[in-house]
Amino acid sequence: MIVYISYILLIICVIVQCNHDVTPKTHVAIVGAGIGGISTAYWLKYYLNDSVAITIYESNQIGGRLKTINIDGDEYEAGGSIIHEKNLYMKRFADELGLEKLNVPKALPYVMTNDGSQTLFSTLHRYIPNLFLVLWRYGLDALRLNFWLGRKLSNFIRIYDYQDNGRIFNNVEEFLQMLDEDFSKATRTSFRKYLFEHGFSKRFIDEIGQLATLVNYDQSVDTINAFPGLVSLMAAGSTLWHVKGGNHLVPKQLLERLLKQSNVQYVNGHVKSVEEVHRIDINDQGGNVRLSYKPVNSELVHSVDYDHIVLAFPLHRDNINDFVLQSTDLFNQYDYRMQSTHSNFLSGKLNCQKYNLTNDECQRLNAIFYTKSSLPYRAVAEQLTVNTNKKSTNQSIYKIFSPEKLSSEDYKQIFDNDKFQLIQDIPWLAYPKYEYPQKLPPIQINKNIFYVNAMEWSASCMEIEAISARNIAMMLTKQLGFELRRSDKHIEF
Repeated sequence: MIVYISYILLIICVIVQCNHDVTPKTHVAIVGAGIGGISTAYWLKYYLNDSVAITIYESNQIGGRLKTINIDGDEYEAGGSIIHEKNLYMKRFADELGLEKLNVPKALPYVMTNDGSQTLFSTLHRYIPNLFLVLWRYGLDALRLNFWLGRKLSNFIRIYDYQDNGRIFNNVEEFLQMLDEDFSKATRTSFRKYLFEHGFSKRFIDEIGQLATLVNYDQSVDTINAFPGLVSLMAAGSTLWHVKGGNHLVPKQLLERLLKQSNVQYVNGHVKSVEEVHRIDINDQGGNVRLSYKPVNSELVHSVDYDHIVLAFPLHRDNINDFVLQSTDLFNQYDYRMQSTHSNFLSGKLNCQKYNLTNDECQRLNAIFYTKSSLPYRAVAEQLTVNTNKKSTNQSIYKIFSPEKLSSEDYKQIFDNDKFQLIQDIPWLAYPKYEYPQKLPPIQINKNIFYVNAMEWSASCMEIEAISARNIAMMLTKQLGFELRRSDKHIEF
């Protein structure tokens, strides 16, 4: 009798184990805990739920290029700082997390100058509407820009309907073409030539076009290709916002929520290499790709095999010694570069005499934009705190964007005599160094390795990363043989 019961129990165990093995979990590693990596984990759980086990690796801080700086108790954005009103994924994340959205003030008084010797445009006039000033200087170009960008933006936001209804793009070129054939063409020409061919005047290109690309991507209309230039202009006249408390709260709190779900882990460690695993024994059930990493505060290197790996940080020649991607012919990391940018935080008083401003105008001046690309700085703007959207009550805090480290003499060109103090200079590789024609890296490096940041070589912003993350989650879901969740609803704008 005992033997009979033992056989029954053995059979039950075998049946249960067999049923368990019918749908084994897919093990995915995500390298990078910025907005791209964390939103990839979000979308993988959205589509695959308990069918996927996710491990997220990060060697630095959660949020990647989204971070704040604390100055005397006030927090200021030190990384990605603005979000467009039509960025529906960033809005979705903020809403789901219960984060408050603060609109960026639209009418900040500023001066545009070539090199400081000549004021090109100013919004400091109290009694003349800015719209009249814009029309007076740029004529019909200003009106055409509004309607033209409206059409381009409408084409871009088709992506949300496409993704809601299961449409996947396999490479960056396909992404651009499915939205607007002109987007794809734009990556093959300079922004200057592109604007000229669309009928904009030299003055408009030299001033408005140049301002947009220098401030957003630290690159000029002559060196950058037209698609990121177009994205830079889309902020003009639009409602922009940021998350109260800092945009880094989106990936930070998304990760906290993900870690409460089943089969999501976070590892604080530096990933050193990723390589394909070629298994000789067909019965070997190990993973397809091997990840080697060194935990923080340890010299030991660990290796773990996964079914799939998602790379969610920019691969470029400057980090080629920090990370090795082995066994692939589809991607040469050395072909891509990042733009070096410095965020300089200072307290002080702007040199208003240099711009022949009255005391009243100087009191209202918020920002100075420079259009000469050979200058060592791009823009200086008084900063608002991320918690209140107000200026600090203790002191005026300014942020200067510059491509290189600035000298004391450089600061003196902007601030009144020695009435300034450098608080912190933050150097970082902020966005790709664009060119034309633009080389576009692959989204799927091979069957088992995906690359979220391939998309930022079209244009770099938080929303592009979230779009790329969802696309990769959809690609992987389809590759695993699961049905994609679809929506019959169409987004209304």
